[in-house]
Amino acid sequence: MKTTEDMARYVHETGYADIDRSVMERAKNLALSSLGSAVLGANMAVTRLLADYVRGADARQEAGVIGHGFRTSAEWAAAMNCTASHCTELEDVSFPDATYTCFLIPTVFALGDSLKASGRQVLEALILGYELTARPGTICSDDCATPRGWLPGSQLGTVGVAGAAAKMMGLSFEQTWNAIAIAASFAAGLNRQTGSGAHVIEAGFAGRNGITAALLAGKGLTGNPKILEGRAGLWDAMAGQPALDFTLGSGGDFMVMNVGMKKYPCCYLMQRIVDGVLELKQRHGIRIDDVAEIEIGVNEIFPQIVKYPDPANAEHARFSLPHVMTAALAGESMFFDTFTAEKIRDPALTAHRNKVKMTLHPEWGIDQLGEKNTVAIRMLDGSVHERTCFTAHGDPSDPLTRDEVVARYHACADGLMEPALLDEAAGMLCALEEVGDVSRLMALLTSGASH
Repeated sequence: MKTTEDMARYVHETGYADIDRSVMERAKNLALSSLGSAVLGANMAVTRLLADYVRGADARQEAGVIGHGFRTSAEWAAAMNCTASHCTELEDVSFPDATYTCFLIPTVFALGDSLKASGRQVLEALILGYELTARPGTICSDDCATPRGWLPGSQLGTVGVAGAAAKMMGLSFEQTWNAIAIAASFAAGLNRQTGSGAHVIEAGFAGRNGITAALLAGKGLTGNPKILEGRAGLWDAMAGQPALDFTLGSGGDFMVMNVGMKKYPCCYLMQRIVDGVLELKQRHGIRIDDVAEIEIGVNEIFPQIVKYPDPANAEHARFSLPHVMTAALAGESMFFDTFTAEKIRDPALTAHRNKVKMTLHPEWGIDQLGEKNTVAIRMLDGSVHERTCFTAHGDPSDPLTRDEVVARYHACADGLMEPALLDEAAGMLCALEEVGDVSRLMALLTSGASH
């Protein structure tokens, strides 16, 4: 059985030298993805609202807010930058637990900005902090936490951030242990919030609260030393799992290698379905006007998350199977402009939403991502085009290349930053282990991105 002490000892004693090069390269890809998404998301409604709030907080000016040109405390910069990355719904997600990365990656860069940390320190904290979240998350998520309504990514993410922050701040083993213990009381997140602004900021508050837990531990605050394990511990409260056991990463075996990267700015549960529908559309020359019905087979968890048949706003659209399926068949870009307020009211799409049918398969279990989805497109002429979708391009089994990740970074940030500054930031991220102080990178993203 793993314990709170085990988690603290692991993150305190494991370091850069224990991590294989392949893991570092994956972490850099994820950083490119997450920070590019934050540039795009900085001007979205939820991020602007939070920016107004943070400006009024009169916090220490120690870390940059991406795309907004001002500095604030590391905690609030993390909240802002994680929220910006999350609200695009382009955040990357691990398998099989569906733990997103947007609670952590912008956080370690914001904290790195305030500490003037090196790229190596940021990479180390990113990889180790994600271990503390995704390893127990793999068990908790599908074994009861998600069906109960919890969002493990932000709940356990708070604990992961606390460990990452303790590592970056150079806390002692005992302080690291307390940081993780304190963070357990700050953890929160509910699946029912998907499609709302509250869902978007949950990642940001995981980042903020995890840093706060580490700062308080550094000042001497204590937490229950067994708060994660045992009866009524965090894992038990979330998932009825008082005695979790799992291996923590080393060498080339780290959970960042299990992260899938999104191509489409909508819920990860739909990524492979979109790939399948687009493949059928191309292979058979399908026109949406000729379609009678689009039937998608899903498991029991799917409709708890993807739950807006008639989306009222852009946030709903990212969790709307009818909007996403009709957009794919109608030939939309399937990028950011497909999920705007204008598109959700577009008659060319709304006229076909009632063709989309979700068929529930209880026998497929309750894993959040599940093994598969099925697609059956029935045409007006009586023909049927079918596909079973197991993976999407971008999944860990079929990862995006560095060139594809850089292209997605540019798709997010082009037009929002000066090209030379955008390229400089990308170059620093691609060679992050050679960067002596990440504050130059964060200055580019803070002031170079204008909204």
